[in-house]
Amino acid sequence: IGGSLAKAYERSGATVYGYDGNRVVQDFAKLQGVLAGDLDENTIGECELLLVALYPEVTMEYLERMAPYIPGTTLVMDCCGVKQEVCKVGFRLAEQYGFTFVGGHPMAGTQFSGYAHSRADMFQGAPLVLVPPAVDDALKLELLGQVREMVRPLGFGKFSVTSAAEHDRVIAFTSQLAHVVSN
Repeated sequence: IGGSLAKAYERSGATVYGYDGNRVVQDFAKLQGVLAGDLDENTIGECELLLVALYPEVTMEYLERMAPYIPGTTLVMDCCGVKQEVCKVGFRLAEQYGFTFVGGHPMAGTQFSGYAHSRADMFQGAPLVLVPPAVDDALKLELLGQVREMVRPLGFGKFSVTSAAEHDRVIAFTSQLAHVVSN
């Protein structure tokens, strides 16, 4: 998912910084021209949008580590398949450090994983599930409009909004259960 996000934004002309736990993958993406550089404490302040596409536990650890460096003007969205714990951490850190966090779950992908199978068109027409913080309706509409505009280069076809608990309840039966059965 992360590689596809990076490729889609790079294709749109955006400057893309990236981080991968596997430094070889990160360096390969830079060699391909997908990444302009490393996403770290020095470059994160340049980001208008920070998409975190790591496993849930790693996402929470990453957000904890990087939150002090994220400016208040940055929109942060995770891309995890589970929301309750990730959003709890994301919303808490956003409030503490002054940036905006929204939970996100791109409903796209293939049976293959890893950067080698990423594609710039992965999200064309796909749905995106959003989990906004508990804010009043006017702020929620403004936030969702901001998210839609920021992810426009990805080409999502439909957006839905839900709570973290409802997301996890539905996904447990529609997605996670299918993975368990197939394995």
